[in-house]
Amino acid sequence: MALPPIPTQPEVVASVYGTWRLLLGDRGGLSYFGTGPSGFWRSCWVLAAVLPLNLLIYMIQSSASDAPFSLGLLALVGFTVVIAWYGYALAVHYVLPSIDRAERYYDYMIPEFWSSLPTVVIQFAAIALATSDVLPGSLGKVLTIASFGGALWLRAQIIRLSLDVSYGVSVGLVVGSLVFNAVLAAILIPG
Repeated sequence: MALPPIPTQPEVVASVYGTWRLLLGDRGGLSYFGTGPSGFWRSCWVLAAVLPLNLLIYMIQSSASDAPFSLGLLALVGFTVVIAWYGYALAVHYVLPSIDRAERYYDYMIPEFWSSLPTVVIQFAAIALATSDVLPGSLGKVLTIASFGGALWLRAQIIRLSLDVSYGVSVGLVVGSLVFNAVLAAILIPG
C-alpha cells in the first residue's frame, strides 16, 4: 500500500482555518477539511508534524522536573504517541455505532486529527514559555493550563459539531478520550 499524498500548503491552511472556525462553534468549519477515506489518510500526515513537538514537550517537561531521561524513554514516549493516535481512531470506529453516529466517522476523525496541529503548537509554546524565565511568577502555569483547557474545548466542539450531538455527549467523549490516553500511557510508559 502506497502512502497517501502529503497534504498541500493550501490544504494545511484550510484545515487550520477550519479548526479555528470549529473552536468558535461554527459548523461551517467542517467544510474546510478533506472527506472520506482519502481525507482521513491525508490527515494522518499531521502526526509527522506533531510527533516531534510532543517529544520536545516531553523533553522540556523532563528537564524542568528533574525526571529521569533517556533516549530509550524518549523513543517509548514517541511510540506511545503513535499508538494513541491510531488506537484512538480505532476506538472511535467502535464507539460511534453505540451512539448511532457510525456514518460520521470521517466527519469527526479528519478535523480531530487536523486540530492536533495548532493545538500541539500552542501547547508547545505555552510549556516552553512556562519552563523558561521569560514569564513572571506563575503566569507560565496559567498559560499552560489555559492551553490545555483550550484544547479540551476544541475537542468538545469538534465532537459536538461533526457528530451533531449534545454538549453532554461531547463532554463524555472528551473524558473518554482522556481516560483512553491516560490508561495507554500508564501501560506503556514506566513510572
